[in-house]
Amino acid sequence: MGEIHKKPLNIPLFLASQILLIIVTTPAFIPKPAQLIAFAVVGWYSYQVILTETTGDFNVDFGIGSTILSQYLVNLDYALLTPPDKSKDFHDNNPTSITKRPLKERILWAFQLFSNPRGIGWAHEPSHLPPRPSPSTPRSRFVFSRLCLSTCYFLGTAGIKRLDAAYLYAITAAGKLLTDAPLHLRVLGVLSFGLGGVCVLCGINAFLSALVISCGLSSPERWPLFFGSPLELWSIRRFWRRFWHQGVRRVSVL
Repeated sequence: MGEIHKKPLNIPLFLASQILLIIVTTPAFIPKPAQLIAFAVVGWYSYQVILTETTGDFNVDFGIGSTILSQYLVNLDYALLTPPDKSKDFHDNNPTSITKRPLKERILWAFQLFSNPRGIGWAHEPSHLPPRPSPSTPRSRFVFSRLCLSTCYFLGTAGIKRLDAAYLYAITAAGKLLTDAPLHLRVLGVLSFGLGGVCVLCGINAFLSALVISCGLSSPERWPLFFGSPLELWSIRRFWRRFWHQGVRRVSVL
């Protein structure tokens, strides 16, 4: 098979597709047939992004592709499968049904769900979450700390990319296949791939949390770290319940 050449990621078009997801998830905003058509369009476009577009970095592409797929399925659930009033925000004390509120409130409701795919602070939030920031945490301090954290994660991604390149060169320069490499080098390759994915996901999450908090659209206690402690990893069950903390729980039960 020949090499697959991908186009650069079209960021404006990608952002437009995400805005469309928020629009179609807004309760009582557009008719059901229009929602179905919009989800079909976004689904087709998301498929094209994952398979035909690239940022130029495999680890980043993997993280973005995973995020696109899970975000699409989560919003599909919110818009078409789960009645809006079933998605209850614990911080929302307004007794009025979300479908009967002003359009501005309904759009904000949809955006909060969109920017919070794990449902932190909502009735469907997963159990066994990592410690979350205190509600009294100053926004400026939270934003600064998360921007620093996202920078560290993205620098880590760049470092792992260099390690992967050196690893591949060391093996393939001798004309060997990866499967012919010594066991310790194959283990190193798998670990670097996994760590690269972790860094991308954590970096994206940290940056988004800083962006959303700086815009006043959320609060610090709704943004625990993306992963739990690696010290919790000694079984597959604990990996999903304690480390990954059911990050794809809503998607997995669709």
